[in-house]
Amino acid sequence: MLEVRNLDVAYGQSQVLHGLDFTVQPGEIVAVVGRNGMGKTTLMKSLIGML
Repeated sequence: MLEVRNLDVAYGQSQVLHGLDFTVQPGEIVAVVGRNGMGKTTLMKSLIGML
């Protein structure tokens, strides 16, 4: 299970993700979709500890 609570990510003064909460259950398939610049890559990098 992956559980994220109150995730905040900023680059300097620019807040990219704020207060993000979600849970992914075992076996559940999730897609992250959105326009360019909406924080998809930032989310993935923060989940794997690259930020």
